[in-house]
Order: sequence, then structure tokens, then C-alpha cells
Amino acid sequence: MKTDKLKQQDISPAQEQRLADAMRTLPRAPESPWFTRKVLNRLPDRQRRVAARIEIATCVIALVATGIFAARFLRQTLEAPEIVTGDIMMYLVYLAIIVALAANICDWLFIRPLRNAVQRRNGMARMQ
Repeated sequence: MKTDKLKQQDISPAQEQRLADAMRTLPRAPESPWFTRKVLNRLPDRQRRVAARIEIATCVIALVATGIFAARFLRQTLEAPEIVTGDIMMYLVYLAIIVALAANICDWLFIRPLRNAVQRRNGMARMQ
């Protein structure tokens, strides 16, 4: 219903521009550390979500599986009489997958908690 009323009101571009100019001239609210602290205290604590746990579990399982397949492939190619270009390409593919999964796991385990701690510290420093 509300959208129907809004659709019925035709506002010209000139009126929109005047309204935007008027809003730009409004005074800004003063910065209040008390208000910021009070709002932040009401926010729920950040918890690791279920989706993040599923993501890390999936990455660990994929890393283990890729490592097993890479080891099997390495053993088979070392037993072969010659190594061809396709084998080298497969080594590179396995290496890229393992590096990507390891980077994702390291980000989740080390970088994100560190980033959150720094943000919390900087946020608290701004409020004091």
C-alpha cells in the first residue's frame, strides 16, 4: 500500500535536486563516544558461525583427499619409465589446489582472528 502512494507522487528532478541540496546543508550530528560504546555493547558477541565451521571442515577434508591423490599420482609417475608434460601439468594442478586450500585454512585459523582482534582494539581505542 505504501508503495502505491509513493508511485502516485510524481517528483520532478528539480524537486529531487532541491531536496538533496537541502539535506546536504543540514548540520551533522556530533560524534559521541558514549553513544558508540552503548550501541556496540548491545550488539551480540561475534561467534564463529556454523557456515564457517562447515567451510573449514570441507577445506580440511578436501586438503587431505587432494594430498592422498597427489601422493598416489606421484608414486605412479615415479614408477613409470618416463615423465611426460601431462604429468608435470598434473603436479602443478595438485600443487595449486593444495596451496589454495591451505591458504583458505590458514586465513580462517590465523588471519581472521588476528584481524578481528585488531578491529576490536581499534574500535575500543576510538571510543575511549
